[in-house]
Amino acid sequence: MFMKILYKSILWILLFQVTTAQASKEEAMQRLRTYYIEHIDKSYHQTSCVEYLDKLDTSGAFVDGVDYEQEIVAKKLLEKVSFDDQQKLGFYLTDIWGRLGDLAAYFRKSGVEIPERYWKAILHYGTIELKRQPNDRFHASCFAIPKAACKVYFNLWKCMEQIESGCEVTVLEKEAHDILRRLAMQSWTQPLRNDATDCNVVSVERFRHHVWWVGGNALAYRPLLETAVLMDSIPMVDVVAEVAQKSLSYVSQNTYTEAFWNEGFTADGAGWGHGMQALVWGYPIHGASSALNILKVLRGTPWATVLTRDNALALLNFYRGSNFYYYKGYIPPCLDRYSMVYYDKQHQPIPYYNMLKATINNWSDSFTQEEQQELKTLLREAGRESICMTNYPAGMYHGCRWFFNNDDFIKKTPRYHIMVNMASVRCDGLESASNFADEFNIFTNDGVTLMQRNGDEHRKIIGAMDFTALPGITAREGMERLKPITNWRGFCSKYNFAAGATSGKGNGVAAFIFEKMNATSKEKDVPEINPTAFGIKAYKSYFFLGDYMVALGAGVTNLRPELEGNIRTTIEQTALQNEVFLFDGKKRLNLVEKQGLLDCKRKPLWMIQNNGFAYTLLPQYSPIASYSMEIKPNDWLKRNLTNKGKSNLPDSAAIFRLWLDHGRSVQNGNYGYAVYCGEGVPNNKMPFTVLRNDTLVQAVASMDSKIIAASFYCAGENIKIGKKEITVSEPCTLLIEQEEGEIIFSVADARMDKTVKQIVINYDKQRVVVDMPQKERIGAVAVCKKTIEFFRKKQERY
Repeated sequence: MFMKILYKSILWILLFQVTTAQASKEEAMQRLRTYYIEHIDKSYHQTSCVEYLDKLDTSGAFVDGVDYEQEIVAKKLLEKVSFDDQQKLGFYLTDIWGRLGDLAAYFRKSGVEIPERYWKAILHYGTIELKRQPNDRFHASCFAIPKAACKVYFNLWKCMEQIESGCEVTVLEKEAHDILRRLAMQSWTQPLRNDATDCNVVSVERFRHHVWWVGGNALAYRPLLETAVLMDSIPMVDVVAEVAQKSLSYVSQNTYTEAFWNEGFTADGAGWGHGMQALVWGYPIHGASSALNILKVLRGTPWATVLTRDNALALLNFYRGSNFYYYKGYIPPCLDRYSMVYYDKQHQPIPYYNMLKATINNWSDSFTQEEQQELKTLLREAGRESICMTNYPAGMYHGCRWFFNNDDFIKKTPRYHIMVNMASVRCDGLESASNFADEFNIFTNDGVTLMQRNGDEHRKIIGAMDFTALPGITAREGMERLKPITNWRGFCSKYNFAAGATSGKGNGVAAFIFEKMNATSKEKDVPEINPTAFGIKAYKSYFFLGDYMVALGAGVTNLRPELEGNIRTTIEQTALQNEVFLFDGKKRLNLVEKQGLLDCKRKPLWMIQNNGFAYTLLPQYSPIASYSMEIKPNDWLKRNLTNKGKSNLPDSAAIFRLWLDHGRSVQNGNYGYAVYCGEGVPNNKMPFTVLRNDTLVQAVASMDSKIIAASFYCAGENIKIGKKEITVSEPCTLLIEQEEGEIIFSVADARMDKTVKQIVINYDKQRVVVDMPQKERIGAVAVCKKTIEFFRKKQERY
């Protein structure tokens, strides 16, 4: 009897709690409604609104759109529509609904009586939108029009309240109200995913694992919470709150199917957008900042939450890592589809600046005291548009860093910035979109090596650059043969090999096997456009030893010699800003000709741009290079049509180029060059030696052997330095540094093989077993330190 009473009591308590929670959420919904009535977009231009009303006829149609609407009817575009016509229709309706949203704000502010023809317009244009065919609907249907519908609804709340409370209203007003709700819901329904979530849009799964429904495409551009409040739907707010919190996490190749989002923050500290593209500064920030804002709006409601430790660590990881993709107020090109838009010579704060500020202002208590101080210091330096964070460990904000989810190796110091943008089959490239974005992102992931002191050296010349000669790449000449393209996944390499190794300080190594492929062809066959870009293979490594960078190439092969054009490896293509001269190790030699050869066959020569970088050849591989200094015309519209709206576009750009010509029939060729990045002129003698440069191993060591860096393309191969022999158990990049009584081994698995738990390094007759990172950090650098005494004792035993 007692147990029955206890059981019933528990049931009553649980029922009471559920009922109370539900009532609490219902009260909170009213507060959220009040919030959006106050905070919805209320912007408008009075002159424009007066013109809109003048153009709105008694039937609810704008007279300046009548001809196009007749075309819609005549062509039956609401029954069957091509991609181009669907886009045109979307642009048209976006403009119309922008007008209707502005008019709603105008009516609210001015107190002007809402004319009947306005309600007719909502009904008319809402019906057109709702009748559109499902194919190729995106920006207008899921972003712009739902946002405009919310703007109308909340600005005209007094009318909406009368309708919803059962007051006497006209049939037209009620129908308009219903249309607004259906249009707002398109932020949850459009476009179709063609999966189970189409039948259950109010679900967390709706906002996972689909490029249209994650990142900025999920939380930033869709008015999800506004719509949930408009619909007075507690389950919808439940979903938005859960998605917002869980989205503050990261993804990697190894957790792609299980991570909450399969784009956004990446485990290496950078970010993905539109799939596995290194769109660091767009979608990841838009999605995360919107998530933080949603969680802020939900404070004081039953949906309120604090950031979890995982949320906080994901934000910290992004703030630290992504800062490497920013230098002295500038963003390097090749990080989004608007790299070729003229930059107006303007510095800008790091793109996450506002999100960082909001994190500190709203979520500080989610971080430790030390982390709070770190974020405040970062905010101060970000405000100065120069982030150094010198009091923090190398590899965190400065030094060298390997971005294993994005195939990027970056070195960042107060004096210079070097980014090597490589490729593998594991990542996508950089998207292009002819007619509205960059049209030639074809070579951006081919080992592009951007070396900068000021941060804008390549931005200055982007309007005139030869894209087949981007610095660092090996490609077939022929810029004039390229056609503009639309490719939403860019280009990658066919091979599952890309890696970088560094302890975070000034030394490192990066390598990949290059042979270009369209990233879309990983899933399906696609027609080949621009054949001149394909059919080249090379093994490419980059070594960083203090202020020197050494680039080695092996196995350089023209797989399609029937195509016109020589194969070139470009050492540099940068802004010509100062005098260029030669240096023979002792004295400076003036350059007379603007075009010519850098000949290092008989003696070492450096080619130096004053206040820039110094370049030389490794004559055993590349005795001669060509150079040019020229003024080239800018072709801004050919790069990106967005430039059409820019004023004061420069007509030309001064460009310095240095390149190696492999000829048209190169088979298994190689190359080698070095760049000095320090102050003044280079040393008389090279401070390094090349140990191997072939398709099995590429390796370099400092002259004192205290730094050894190698790219092992297969296991079992060796490198010899003095009496030491080094082998590894797996394909990898390896950096060995000797300092202060210890030897530091930094190694990265070049294939991201999740079955590889350890890599064994045989060094100086001793086995060094390095445990490899697992789970989301597969592919990251593993660092193992051994004392020199450890090797001495082993040798004594041996």
